[in-house]
Amino acid sequence: MHVYIGGAYNGKRNYVKQHYQHKVQHLFEGHIPEDTAFESQDVIIIGRFEQLVQQHAHLTEDEIVARLMEKLKQLDRQATLVCICTDMGRGIVPLEKEQRFLRDTCGRLYQAMFAHSEQVIRIWYGIPQIMKEE
Repeated sequence: MHVYIGGAYNGKRNYVKQHYQHKVQHLFEGHIPEDTAFESQDVIIIGRFEQLVQQHAHLTEDEIVARLMEKLKQLDRQATLVCICTDMGRGIVPLEKEQRFLRDTCGRLYQAMFAHSEQVIRIWYGIPQIMKEE
């Protein structure tokens, strides 16, 4: 799993598209594909994790993280999985309960993704900063 994280509109998608431009790319925004007919050389790109978390808001944080990580790990075994994550935290605590739940759950999901990933890169206005590389 390769994870790219950065603020909104910091160039994450452009960077990923250029970095993997010579490979077959499958882009999914706000959902994880159920189809498992990917080739090992394919690149599966998933973004908008905040939408995924919102779709499972009826579950606890731990249940959401476990469920999504199970699906992500399955895809990661099939092909190159690339996750594009929007950094939502930065120390600002939302006043609304739903927004706090979204921010906290995304943070826990990102922690699990980072732990499982072989590469984590922060994109800051189009400039990559390697945070983890195995």
